[in-house]
Amino acid sequence: MPWRSERTRWPLGWSDRGTLSRGVTGPTIRKEVRTVPRDGIRRYTYWSDRRIRQLAVDNDIAFERRLRWTSKIKAPFVGELEIGQEGRTLRRNEIARRIEEAIGELAVADFVTPPSVRFAKGIGRISFSQFVGVSTVNEGIVAHTSVSSSNGCRVEVCMFGSVENMAGYAGAHDRTTGGWVSSAAPAVFAFLGSRGTINRSQWDDSESISVEALKIATKQGAARDSEDGKSWTRGFTLSHADDSEWFAEIYTDVVLDKSRWDLDEAVDRIIIGAPLWIRTPGAQSVTRYHALRAQTESLRSWP
Repeated sequence: MPWRSERTRWPLGWSDRGTLSRGVTGPTIRKEVRTVPRDGIRRYTYWSDRRIRQLAVDNDIAFERRLRWTSKIKAPFVGELEIGQEGRTLRRNEIARRIEEAIGELAVADFVTPPSVRFAKGIGRISFSQFVGVSTVNEGIVAHTSVSSSNGCRVEVCMFGSVENMAGYAGAHDRTTGGWVSSAAPAVFAFLGSRGTINRSQWDDSESISVEALKIATKQGAARDSEDGKSWTRGFTLSHADDSEWFAEIYTDVVLDKSRWDLDEAVDRIIIGAPLWIRTPGAQSVTRYHALRAQTESLRSWP
């Protein structure tokens, strides 16, 4: 995040680090002041601190400032004093920038290259819903988005994560209704737990397990009165966020053999993984479904 400097004079007798300097007036120092990013205020609807820090450890990405400035003064009877400022912890946007810089071109945004990708990123509408049908009831979420590559390929991205990493203003703990639950949920959950390396289920190939994960992301919670294109009419759905930037670690990436599948919409490729972060221009970009459901119910009860 950008920063500016202002001149600050410390009170008499105290250094920057809080040590008494025997009545010597402190020096004029540079003080860092936070400012808003040039591209505007952003809020994180999802942030996986554990996953991000593990990725940093594995790839030697520093999250502490290494620079340390000092100022030296000469004081009577004391000699030369040195005042310094230790490195500080980075803010989220700075951490995200360092991750993106370190991963570089390994993070794919335009899916014109063949599978498989290790990291992916993009901007668009993200739909959030609970991941149900497993023992960790209401603790998992799935974030879904559709991407069109520059060559016209339609890619469905399903990112599975934890509700504890999702912001409250995005509906993380909102009440939902029920509906259809996939029988493949335990298999998908186990597949995710192995980071896509182990699949001992009846959906035992990469296309099959990916199609089941997509069904969870887009069909879970379907009920008799559900309407196509209106996600809030399905159970377990929480919200959607427009103009969202997302960055994810990818477990499996498959191009579908269309002769095998009869999906409701033309899907060329499915990517399954876990989000590191999802951020939006602000809370105004989020539509929470509990409010839409309440409006629908009030209209139905209108005389």
